[in-house]
Amino acid sequence: SIMLNRASKEWWLWITAPVERYFLRRQIRPATLGRASIVFSLLVCMGYSFGWFVPAGYGVLLAGSCDMLDGRLARKQNLTSLSGAFLDSNLDRWTESLWYLGLLNYYANTPLFYIVFIAFVSSFMVSYAKGRAEGLGIHAKVGIMQRTERIVWLGAASVLSPLFSRLTNYLVPVSATFLASLAITIIAVITSYTYYERYKIITRDLNRRQNETQR
Repeated sequence: SIMLNRASKEWWLWITAPVERYFLRRQIRPATLGRASIVFSLLVCMGYSFGWFVPAGYGVLLAGSCDMLDGRLARKQNLTSLSGAFLDSNLDRWTESLWYLGLLNYYANTPLFYIVFIAFVSSFMVSYAKGRAEGLGIHAKVGIMQRTERIVWLGAASVLSPLFSRLTNYLVPVSATFLASLAITIIAVITSYTYYERYKIITRDLNRRQNETQR
């Protein structure tokens, strides 16, 4: 997608390949990485709550990497199952909820609280729309701000935000969390649009299916 190009994804695969091979040699189970993502996300929640955006950003990237690696390990260890996929989806929702809980704590009593809330709800609705559509037999993996994009934008912006502030303070003074706040705003807007895209496609396909059955 335009929010995360192919080269970035290939770079991540290249960086994590040695870690993946190590996990395979040690026979690390996918469920272990799922539990690790929850631990990292609890630390992310605490980090954002106290305004520690750099460690929280690293935590987001680590939790997201665990989430992506557990699926790859499951496939290569022939451990894929419907119950495993269901557990993975649940863990995804819990991890993202913890990130946004930390952000909501930090931005409480500010206008950005409501932007974080919009990002939180729209992220859930994007995932819900996809899951509900699949249950109805419709493929709806569309949109430019999906989970992987949200992980990278939030995590990277949080890590780089203080550096961005120091660099731009020579020209325009901005807060140490400005870049992260900007990224959250972009996530809120584009994720809401992604949900709208999915809702429109799903509704169109359902209406077409209903019209076909009535003929």
